[in-house]
Amino acid sequence: MTEGIAAYFEDHRESTDLGRRALRGGIASVAMQYGNGALQIAAAIILARLLAPEDFGLVAIVTVLTSFAPLLIDFGLGDATTQRSKITPSQVSGLFWLSSGIGMSVAIVVAACSPLIAWAYRDPRLEAIALCSGITFVLWGVSNQHLALLRRTMQFGRIAKIQFIGTLAGLVIAVAVAIGGYDYWALVVRPIASALFVTIGAWLACRWRPGFPVIDDEVKSMVRFGLHVVGFSVTYTVSRAVDRIGLGLFYRADEVGYYQNAITLYDNSIFSVFPQLHAVGSAALSKLQSNPDALRQKYETALSAVAFFIMPAAVILSVTAQELTVVLLGQKWRAAGFLLSIVALRGVFQVVEASQGWLHLAIGRADRWQSWGILTAVVQVVAVIAGLPFGAIGVAVTSVLTSVLIAIPSISYAGRPIGIGAVFVVRAVGPQLTGAICAAAAGWWLRTAALADVPSFVRILLLTGFCGAIYLAVVVGLFRLTAPIRIALGVVQDVLKRNR
Repeated sequence: MTEGIAAYFEDHRESTDLGRRALRGGIASVAMQYGNGALQIAAAIILARLLAPEDFGLVAIVTVLTSFAPLLIDFGLGDATTQRSKITPSQVSGLFWLSSGIGMSVAIVVAACSPLIAWAYRDPRLEAIALCSGITFVLWGVSNQHLALLRRTMQFGRIAKIQFIGTLAGLVIAVAVAIGGYDYWALVVRPIASALFVTIGAWLACRWRPGFPVIDDEVKSMVRFGLHVVGFSVTYTVSRAVDRIGLGLFYRADEVGYYQNAITLYDNSIFSVFPQLHAVGSAALSKLQSNPDALRQKYETALSAVAFFIMPAAVILSVTAQELTVVLLGQKWRAAGFLLSIVALRGVFQVVEASQGWLHLAIGRADRWQSWGILTAVVQVVAVIAGLPFGAIGVAVTSVLTSVLIAIPSISYAGRPIGIGAVFVVRAVGPQLTGAICAAAAGWWLRTAALADVPSFVRILLLTGFCGAIYLAVVVGLFRLTAPIRIALGVVQDVLKRNR
């Protein structure tokens, strides 16, 4: 085993610069992810102007029905590789072949179910869409462990670059297909192209190559760990997709398309950061699993800093959503803008909920994560059922209420084994949450009372500045919370020094 490959299999150990490495990797990863999100939004802008809402609705129906697939293919084995204190190349080979086999199996199952999907939604076009989507699942399976090894060595910037290139390739190919007049097929080939380029990039960046698999007791333990991770991930993802599944069953494809593009704008401006933060947070905190006091302190610092920046971003997106959607996607998507103004408020509370995985994985309690995922799924399904009679707007409102209800309990449950409770969470994010609520109320008041006749672009700028000023006045001026700013500036200075 060469020296470069050996680094992937070094034992976890606490280091004096762990916090700095995690923050540097996190900021680089999040910055690149926002670049990736900007590309996703650019893709939404371009394709929304080239395609009809019905095209987005058709592909969204298949996408949400198969949204569990990447998590089932990962099977929690990526997190197992990242979290494990000790691991060998032969054990990773066993996990690689297992992920690859699951990817192929899922592709076959989806292909076999494609006629049933077309029948259930009464549209024969869905059969071919579902059939082709299976290619993506195979590609995810063969790249999973390479990306996990890169996360294990905290190469988050490199992973983000790979994902950025994959997104760019998918966008270019999709636009070419759309311009060629192939309608919804542009949306079908886009994830396939992205997955192909991510797979190539992962294999080039991580020089480890799978060998003959070894299925020993340690691998079996990692598979059991992965079962709990995938149990949470699948139930959580299905709970996030049940809104579009329900809308697709009871409403027209164009209404699903409006809702889907609202979710797309939210996901690529707010939600897309959470998987990156999960990768960084769980990898860094796993190195502290033998030191609960240090783990609690690092978690509190990280959650406070993340909430400081994400909560006002979600508020600004909510207040400017209607104008922003029309400016970006065009007048025909105005309905999506109103939905986005509701959905964006989820980000204020979801930033707290999303950090639960850092704790579950760091302390090796993926079983508790799975249990919480089941509870979340039940709550989300009930919320969607309650909102469906009121259409997409009702579903959007109930999804926000769900995020409000489960945010703090999710962390209290995750942190209970190491003494983290509701008081801890309030101390970490209380000032940020207060500032976000004040900024949202002031922003919506200004938008309706004073800026109704102002041009859209000017209104976006004024509302952004006003909400940002109110937020800083409350959080920094009233609560004197400046640590997240100092942390961010320190890491940026560190990165600049390293690049000189």
